[in-house]
Amino acid sequence: MKQVYILLFLSSLSAFAFGQEPITKLDTNKIYDIVEQDAEFPGGADSLRRYIIDNIRMDSIIGFTDNEMYNKVFVRFVVNREGIVERATIDRASDYCPPCNKEALRLVRSMPKWSPGLLNGQPVAMYFRLPIIFSIQ
Repeated sequence: MKQVYILLFLSSLSAFAFGQEPITKLDTNKIYDIVEQDAEFPGGADSLRRYIIDNIRMDSIIGFTDNEMYNKVFVRFVVNREGIVERATIDRASDYCPPCNKEALRLVRSMPKWSPGLLNGQPVAMYFRLPIIFSIQ
């Protein structure tokens, strides 16, 4: 009798196991925090650093303060399925500097298309967080 119960138990478990379907379809409207392959700036991290150095405008920031300054601004944005940067916002900043925040947003919003993030080999929208450092010495 015990064998019959064990057999019934095991057969009911196998029905659940075969009833599961693998996830093959992604939610195209979702913005992912974690993906298999992160979005990437064209040319990689070194090109991103070069882009920031070449395109940052320090005029308004220098006019904001006469002192030495070191301010790290974290910009959070979405790289969509097509690689376009959108929804850029200030996530956090180390010091109060409205011109720094404004310039960080301008810089991110003017970026060229990225390679989108990948999940199950398919392009997906993903959040990205980028620190931009403003330093006056």
